[in-house]
Amino acid sequence: MSFLLFQGLLLAQNNITISGTVLDSQGQPLPGASVVLQGTTTGIQTDFDGNYRLGNVPSNGTLVFSYVGFTTQNIPITNRTTIDVTLQEDTQSLDEVVVVGYGTQKKADLTGSIATVDAEEIEKTPSANPVQSLQGKVAGVQIVTPGSPGASPTVRIRGLGTYSDATSLLYVVDGMFYSNIDFLNPNDIKSMNVLKDASSSAIYGVRAANGVIIIETKSGGKNRKPNIEYNGYTGVQRAQNVLQMANAEQFVTMAVESGSQADVQFILNAMQRFGRSRVNPNVPDVNTDWYDEIIRDGLIQNHSISVTGGTENVSYSLGTNYFSQEGLLDMKNEYERFNIRSKLDVDIMDNLSMGVNTVFSNATQQTPENSAWFKAYFAVPILPVFDDLNTEATPTRYANAQALGYRGTQNPFPDMDYNDNRLKIRKLLANIYLETDLIKDKLTFKTAYNVDFSALEERYVNLPIIWALVINVYRPSIEGKTISSIRFGTTF
Repeated sequence: MSFLLFQGLLLAQNNITISGTVLDSQGQPLPGASVVLQGTTTGIQTDFDGNYRLGNVPSNGTLVFSYVGFTTQNIPITNRTTIDVTLQEDTQSLDEVVVVGYGTQKKADLTGSIATVDAEEIEKTPSANPVQSLQGKVAGVQIVTPGSPGASPTVRIRGLGTYSDATSLLYVVDGMFYSNIDFLNPNDIKSMNVLKDASSSAIYGVRAANGVIIIETKSGGKNRKPNIEYNGYTGVQRAQNVLQMANAEQFVTMAVESGSQADVQFILNAMQRFGRSRVNPNVPDVNTDWYDEIIRDGLIQNHSISVTGGTENVSYSLGTNYFSQEGLLDMKNEYERFNIRSKLDVDIMDNLSMGVNTVFSNATQQTPENSAWFKAYFAVPILPVFDDLNTEATPTRYANAQALGYRGTQNPFPDMDYNDNRLKIRKLLANIYLETDLIKDKLTFKTAYNVDFSALEERYVNLPIIWALVINVYRPSIEGKTISSIRFGTTF
């Protein structure tokens, strides 16, 4: 017992007082950071300047430094009386702070309905439009994708709205207002916050009636070395759950059992024109799966390179992106986009900062001829794609269902091969802001000037084709128009 008391006395005599400063990665103090002796409830919080002083601490203990949004650090004392700590930002905890209106709030303090999707979730969904990454991830948000490359999805937040277009949302990208974000590279996004009710989106007025999505893009950091990052993927899109159509034998059985003499005659005409099947002589020697004929596997790829970093007073983020996607309809049906983006923040003086954010986007969209889907659905399987007996057809001998007695041509390939519809989209977006502290850490004034320039060049081409019947001449037509728009806005 005497030995144990002696050891306890020695330990009591080794207790010391520790002081120091807790800073972030940019050298700024962290007020309110927690400093706790590991395994106990003994601890303290840093003051306004990030300083702390903790007494009666064992010299062989361990201090735990923690702060919301930063990685917790465990540091052994090892007889030191001064311990300064620099905490690093924890990207896994960024969702604890969300963007609301022109500022940020902690999730625990929110009263409105807000959902947050971080960069990792956004990058998991390969898509031309970043909004598609929200599909299935946010409750109350319904996203319907048209399917054609480059087409903007329809987004509904908690049902239909009443303002203007019932499905038009307000997108706020780094403080700028947009009705469409097809120019934005998903890899450039840091977080997306969906404001789903009136209380959370009230600051934006009537434009927020159908919902608001606030997007924060990635930026550089001060006192950081240049960091070069590449992100890319290449994949294949394949149609799933394709409707199973009747084959030739099933179609003939249905026609015969229906008792329609006209349908039976059409089948006899097909057997006379294309011959009889060797497997079943009661079926024409044609078995066309029209969906299989018009559908292809589409290549999709996305490649981006970015450079981020900063000096003592400047942070920057530069990047370029290339995205391309082929549609599932086997024709001139694709989307290609090239982006250049820059984001620069500068501390001009101690209480005055300035930032410039610019995006240039150049996209080309080959729009599909959607009538091909309608014709493929109704086309009979006893009709081939090409018919060598249709010698009067020019320039391609496509099969024509009218030669068998049907009213329509039914073949979707002329619509696909002789239409060339193109849309060129060029956008230049810029945002310049000035921010100053009128009263340090209490009142901040910020003004922003936005420029949104868009140029659309549309072309519709319908090339000539003759089916062999005079009533089925596709006359050539070429239509085109150019639309340019520019919007300026100033926000205080």
